[in-house]
Amino acid sequence: MSSTPKTGILRAIIMCSIMLATNLSPVLAEEQPMTLQEIVNHAMKNNPSVIETEKKWEEKSSRIPAVTAQPNLKVGIMKDDIPTTSLNPGQGMMTEFSISQEIMNPSKLKAMGKMAENEAYMTKAAWSEKQVEIYTQAKQAYYDYLYSKQALIIGKESQQLMGQLAKLAQVNYSTGMVPLQDTLKAQTEFSQMTIDLLNMASMEAVAKARINNLMGRSTETSFEVKEEFTAPPPNFDMAGLIKTANEGKPSVAGMQYQVDMAKSGVELAKKQQLPDFEVNLGYKKNKESMIESQVDPMDPMKTTLMLGERKSTWKIEVMAMFPIWQGKNKAEIKAAQASLEASQAALQNMKNMTELDVQMTLTDAQATWRQIELYKNTLIPQAEQTYQAAVVGYTHGKVDLMTVLESVNTLRNAKLGLYKAKTDYEKAAANLEKTIGKPLFTSGAQP
Repeated sequence: MSSTPKTGILRAIIMCSIMLATNLSPVLAEEQPMTLQEIVNHAMKNNPSVIETEKKWEEKSSRIPAVTAQPNLKVGIMKDDIPTTSLNPGQGMMTEFSISQEIMNPSKLKAMGKMAENEAYMTKAAWSEKQVEIYTQAKQAYYDYLYSKQALIIGKESQQLMGQLAKLAQVNYSTGMVPLQDTLKAQTEFSQMTIDLLNMASMEAVAKARINNLMGRSTETSFEVKEEFTAPPPNFDMAGLIKTANEGKPSVAGMQYQVDMAKSGVELAKKQQLPDFEVNLGYKKNKESMIESQVDPMDPMKTTLMLGERKSTWKIEVMAMFPIWQGKNKAEIKAAQASLEASQAALQNMKNMTELDVQMTLTDAQATWRQIELYKNTLIPQAEQTYQAAVVGYTHGKVDLMTVLESVNTLRNAKLGLYKAKTDYEKAAANLEKTIGKPLFTSGAQP
């Protein structure tokens, strides 16, 4: 039975659909590893604690116009002379409309505005400080993750060496060169390394979750990172770093704004001795008739009583409020002055602590850098030579297994030590950046 052209086309479409459904899978672009700068930028933009402090700054900034504004205008209407037989305001004989405005002394508003501005600047400095904090934490989490990954790689390499050593021990045992105990010991060490690898894998997962948390993402979000070591040797001028920190560190700037706010508080306390004012404008309308007397010009002794309409009237009232309780004013000034002196002392203490922090973090970075050079130039070459000599000696029956095991562990620890020193140096450099209050080694987002 021959097929028609339509049947052939239909069969071809069905076959193509089956092939697409069963054999072809969508080709996904390989996820590009994240750079250190991308992680830092993402964290500073999306971390919830950074967003929280940013919104607090916006809140304080938005309140400045409310603080410097005059009190609200008061508009009133009053019904008077309502008969005692009724509670209906519409039967009142007199209606008064009024507008009242309290006028706070402009010098007081100016001082209050300065205080509000300085408070807003303090919250902005806190926002910058939080950005620097997240910046530092993101870098440290990144290097913790790098170390955990490298520890896993070095651990696998060491386990591979231990596996080769176990096979060598088995060969030597079969030829009668070593006892069975060597073979069992090598196998035990191999199994112990498997446990160590499981622990290292857990450390890697935790470090990765920490990075996701700082970036404001789910801890289970998958990503890879690009290995970067950006910090140069710690050849910095101590005095220059201290000057930079005292001039630009957000926490120091925030404390300076607190001092400025306290100064404005003293100024406001002194201005409280000035009077405030209130202006009232009223309009009265009376429905009650007014009795008027009219004298006859032809007969002065003759007077005529007549009912007339009361005219509407205006009322203007100006009041001044004087602070006569001097004891209260003096107490407010004294309290504001004490607050200023406390803020000044706190600022000086902040600068002293910043100087100490700079010295400590720079010293820590320099010590870690020396460890890197020691591992790279001395410890690792020696550990590699010791391992190779131990394997050759064990192969010829000149050293025991414990010597070889010790050389394997020494080489592994040396490699881990070098990588840990490198990541510790980057973390120490990040701490130095936090102490200074701004990035020193990377470009891009500036906290």
